[in-house]
Amino acid sequence: MITAMQSITVGVSDLPAAMRLFHEVMGLAIESRGVVSPAQAAFWGLPAGARGQFVELSCQGYPIGRMRLVALDPVPHEVVRLDTQIGGPDSPLDIGPKAIDYYVRSPAVVWWRELVAAGCTARSPPVRHVIGNVESEEAVLFGPDGVPLLIMVGHRHPASQMRAGTPHGNYSEVPTISVVSGDLDATRAFYGGALGLTAATDDETAAEFRGQVNKLVGIPEGSRVHFLLYQDPAEPSGKILLVYFGGASTRRLTGRMHPARLGVGLYTHGCKDLDALAERVRATGARIEREPTDVDGTRAMLVRGPNEELFEFVEQPQQR
Repeated sequence: MITAMQSITVGVSDLPAAMRLFHEVMGLAIESRGVVSPAQAAFWGLPAGARGQFVELSCQGYPIGRMRLVALDPVPHEVVRLDTQIGGPDSPLDIGPKAIDYYVRSPAVVWWRELVAAGCTARSPPVRHVIGNVESEEAVLFGPDGVPLLIMVGHRHPASQMRAGTPHGNYSEVPTISVVSGDLDATRAFYGGALGLTAATDDETAAEFRGQVNKLVGIPEGSRVHFLLYQDPAEPSGKILLVYFGGASTRRLTGRMHPARLGVGLYTHGCKDLDALAERVRATGARIEREPTDVDGTRAMLVRGPNEELFEFVEQPQQR
């Protein structure tokens, strides 16, 4: 029904500093750059008079899992999510957008050290765990404006999913983004029913790895974690991982995910028929924040998902 995630929009306060990390250190390629058009600014609901610059980055030109950095003038003061440290303004348990993932070559600790040296803050060194039949080595760090980044080595992923390494460099495109979920049933109805994505994983962390995973994501010891992974079966990247902390106290980051804020502001997907998608979205009770409309010659729609995630759907009639 929709494509895999084509890009993730990230609001930054200092575009040159963000480019030093994502372009110079991580080696992501510049695909395009320019100014945010008046039509795009109005569609996103940016403050009146705000001006913006953007840079779109990719892994060697790959069309899925790109990153669009957006810097606004005046610089926003509001942050989408800031749970860098325990006791901070937001909790790792809060419902809403979470981390941006990247595959790296083994061992993960090499790239973890590189990102720390580049100025990222680390929650913990890489840890190994298993979800279902997938074994992984992962570490969570925080980049510009506190944006959570997760680097991982997936030991059981098919080779087609491991774009990190020759000829793609040390970091992949964005294979997965994560969202904290507050309602598994509503999440399944939205992602599986409305969006037509396939659940590749629907399982809890194995008990033997629960302590390590809880430390990795910064949640209380003993918390149970359920993972729902949705994807386009034909595309290994651009996946969406929903994380549900069973029995843990959580609050909603209501309306926080927005391109007018610093941090993860928007997930962009293509779809063949925007009007048909709008009907399916309404049937699940999700909120359409911008009805299908023309934006610089392309029809687009903004949808707020069941976990406060904000989607930009762009009509692409050539899609299958």
